[in-house]
Amino acid sequence: MMDIKSTDFTPFTVDAQRIAANLEQSYFAWLDAQRQLADLPSSMFWVRKQETDYLHIKQTTRDNGTSIGARSEQTEQQLEQYLKQRSELEERVTSLSQLLQERGKLYRMKALRLPFIADAPVHILRQLDIDELLGLDVIVVGTNAFAAYELLAGAKFPGGNETTEDFDMAWCRDTKASLAALAPRTRSSPKKTVFASLRAVDSSYAINRAKQYQAINKAGYEVELLAAPSTHPIPKTEAFNPMATLVEQEWLLMGDPLSAVLTSQSGIACQLVVPDPRYMALHKLWLSKKPMRNKNKIDKDNRQGTVLLEAVRHFFTTSHPLNVDFIFSLPGELRPIFDDWCAQRQFVPAP
Repeated sequence: MMDIKSTDFTPFTVDAQRIAANLEQSYFAWLDAQRQLADLPSSMFWVRKQETDYLHIKQTTRDNGTSIGARSEQTEQQLEQYLKQRSELEERVTSLSQLLQERGKLYRMKALRLPFIADAPVHILRQLDIDELLGLDVIVVGTNAFAAYELLAGAKFPGGNETTEDFDMAWCRDTKASLAALAPRTRSSPKKTVFASLRAVDSSYAINRAKQYQAINKAGYEVELLAAPSTHPIPKTEAFNPMATLVEQEWLLMGDPLSAVLTSQSGIACQLVVPDPRYMALHKLWLSKKPMRNKNKIDKDNRQGTVLLEAVRHFFTTSHPLNVDFIFSLPGELRPIFDDWCAQRQFVPAP
């Protein structure tokens, strides 16, 4: 196991943390406006039939349109109110998008060394967030999650930030990892499926027939939806069909998830909702010892798990303590890994 010390982490400056906080504030204002705009019908218009005008409404661009009444004072007011509301929201989104873009550029100033993700998943994350799926139905797992941990720790991790050529999500609806209890949906049910959100970003995405938990676009970018056995079966409306045998996915649903707003490499802001860092760290260390694990990933798994567990020890002491209660919560597969880590560092968990 790697030897990582607290001095190997480089704290972010006060300016960097201020810029990150401003980015988060503007992102959530933008997100709220985008969600309100998405909830509006896609269009309202008059259709003339037999010398009478009827007001038609289309909830989505794919709808044929439904009549909601003949022209009258009431329907004219409905159309006027709709057009006014849409115009105001579009102006608000435009204004907030410009602000978010400016703050994203500040965030990506090289001297700040703030964490970021690759450009490829950022628009997917935004769409999932607008559709109220991110954090409620799915969380971000894999390497992309580590940028969030780094920002929330308030310190640059040793080894630097990494980007990845794919995007992994885990299904979390109706589990403790879902943020539904803290931030319930504004809609009674999801407006889209995860795959529909993906297709809204890039219509070339299609499910891989050989791996039905994976979607690939025309550029070859891979998006995977993983699911713990306890979450099966996921809704039949989802095109994804994740494997039901990945017991290790259960561990990523334990504890208290976290969220962070950061940017992509190009400065485009998005939110990440990620698993509890304690279980993610031990999950990575377990993967590094998994007999069937891809040999090219073992060193990376070990390094990520070790660094993250050290980060939890030094920077998440209040929110995610490595105490006796945590030890009692550990699955049998993870307990020996944590005990070994404690022994090597002479770390004594708090009562």
